[in-house]
Amino acid sequence: MKELEAPTEFPNVLANVWTAFCALNNTRGQGFSGPNPITYTEIRDYKELTETPLASREVELLKHLDAVYMRTTNG
Repeated sequence: MKELEAPTEFPNVLANVWTAFCALNNTRGQGFSGPNPITYTEIRDYKELTETPLASREVELLKHLDAVYMRTTNG
């Protein structure tokens, strides 16, 4: 899965987004056809519970990462 391979040098500016994605991915629900997408509600809950500040563009980046994950995982 080439799309999900980590870069050799990870940009520090994206570390909080990647950390959030990994945490949310680990709590992802499953349906009959595979994993469910991460919802805005789950992102909001993550932000509140972990007191992690995420700007709106970072939330959109999380949703984009999730779309890539879903496309890659579900074919």
